[in-house]
Amino acid sequence: MSPVDYDEWCPIYMEILQDFGYSQKEDIESARLLQQLRGSDGLSPLKELKGKKVEIQGPFMKEPYTDIQIPAGSALSVALKNGGEPYMIVTDLDGDTHTQLSINLDGVPAVIHAHGDNIDMVKRWGPRFLGHVVSTCQCEPLEKVYNFGGFTDGDRAVFIADHFQAKEIILNGWDFETPVKDGGVKKHKLQWAERLIDLVKTPVTYLG
Repeated sequence: MSPVDYDEWCPIYMEILQDFGYSQKEDIESARLLQQLRGSDGLSPLKELKGKKVEIQGPFMKEPYTDIQIPAGSALSVALKNGGEPYMIVTDLDGDTHTQLSINLDGVPAVIHAHGDNIDMVKRWGPRFLGHVVSTCQCEPLEKVYNFGGFTDGDRAVFIADHFQAKEIILNGWDFETPVKDGGVKKHKLQWAERLIDLVKTPVTYLG
């Protein structure tokens, strides 16, 4: 099962909210704010994923593997350091935002995510992305704020590739047992990411 609309995603989302104690009201507030401040410029970059091998890069990647590379969140700096050439980035604005702004301006589309914990970041950074943007949320979608499923930056990127019919998804530099930061909370998020990735229909290959 791979959620393709909110009715399919909603029960999973409700379980995530309950598990972490997150606020649906704040998720909606953040999504509405992102809609007002930025919105989306169209889905054409995502549609180009159809039939492609899509590499989702994590924080432990050593070198790129395919041409269609999507660094997830804070993995961007690692990817660039190791010779990556991002096709697109997926971010909830937690990371090297200045680098995200720079490569977005240089032509790399950014999928920006709104949730209850990043309202201040949406206010600060959302309007400053001047390149192509697709806005997403984890609550019920709004006009020009989409929900393709997923929870963390990494598994959201996987859900996007799956939703837009990638041929194969390659996870490069992922480690579900070793969080980069946030200790127990991040590790629990990684457990959810691993669980969610098991739901997608597209074949998933794990690299070291």
